Amino acid sequence: MIPELRRFCTLLACLAWPLAASAQQALVTTQDAAALEIGQAFLAHYGPQCYAIMPTHVVQEAARPALLREVTPPMQRDKKPPLLGETHDAVDLGGDIGIAKVSGAIAADCGTGALTVQRSVDRLLQQGRLATLRSINGDGTVAQLAVAIIDDDGRGTLRVQPTHPDNPIRKGLSGSILMIDGVMTGMLLSVDARHGIGKVARIDSLMAKVDAHLMSLPAASGSSAAARAPLVNTGKPGLSPRVVGWSALPLDDNRRAANLTAAGDALSWASQPMTWPVTIDVAAGDGVVVVSGVTLDGRGVDAGHLPAQVEIYVNLSGEPRGWRAVTSEKLTYKDSMSQVRFAPLRARTVRLSFSGTVDGGKIIALRRVEFRQD
Repeated sequence: MIPELRRFCTLLACLAWPLAASAQQALVTTQDAAALEIGQAFLAHYGPQCYAIMPTHVVQEAARPALLREVTPPMQRDKKPPLLGETHDAVDLGGDIGIAKVSGAIAADCGTGALTVQRSVDRLLQQGRLATLRSINGDGTVAQLAVAIIDDDGRGTLRVQPTHPDNPIRKGLSGSILMIDGVMTGMLLSVDARHGIGKVARIDSLMAKVDAHLMSLPAASGSSAAARAPLVNTGKPGLSPRVVGWSALPLDDNRRAANLTAAGDALSWASQPMTWPVTIDVAAGDGVVVVSGVTLDGRGVDAGHLPAQVEIYVNLSGEPRGWRAVTSEKLTYKDSMSQVRFAPLRARTVRLSFSGTVDGGKIIALRRVEFRQD
């Protein structure tokens, strides 16, 4: 088999990776000011790695982009908050199109495979000129804006205009998806503020850039940002904890949730959550390991900012519905350390759900999390 064909077959094999099949979008905000709606992104996975595709200027404006994924109907039914994530290793693909790796809870439900995005949209564009711009609001709900396609330059760019003058294309919609009959047809890059006309990259042109980038990657494209932090050496075989998800953004980039399992001089985790409880998901090790307790290390942290109560859940299967409650305890600290012990059990991931802080304030902080195997 020739090398190019072998590589293509390898890419096709990636499509079998068991992640969600439906496309997902996310609001792009910033870890410096989570309330800002800077732009939009759509999510796709390539093998095990989740990616966010968005305009390059959105990445640059956000500086440290954070993502808030759309709330799906099952999440609305269960009253679950939007999933959060952050981007890293952003790459400018040219033409104001960028791609970045995604880590955090979003990565576990990252939408369609990048190679399965429909590229052939000529027939759709010929059939009609009415479309919608699909975007994500600050609460994770979906917004749709009716637009008309007024120009196709034949070189990969469309221009669109709202069908109603009272509903303009506003700031923060860059990265929105252009949909025709439920099919992703393009991505909004920018809007002319004077005339209200939006510039859209056709999906076939956009994905050609994405494909070229993904095809250039080595077979193992790397893991999440959380995995890049040096892990705490617990001295226990099988335990190599690393943070894989969180429900609240950090106070700043130096206070990330990933620091909870980092070695060395990494600062403590700190956050000012918009909603409680705050959850931290920690992969216990490589695969399934035995865990019999959790140590919460608050040394060097303002005592009032420490968590007041924790509920602990474990997940053996790795599936979204695989969580099982273990214990719920009001935390007590001795020398800024708190121990939570339970009967040994097997787990792939452990979730720490914190309710409130010692002083009842808005900021929660913790230095490290370690697991026990007593």
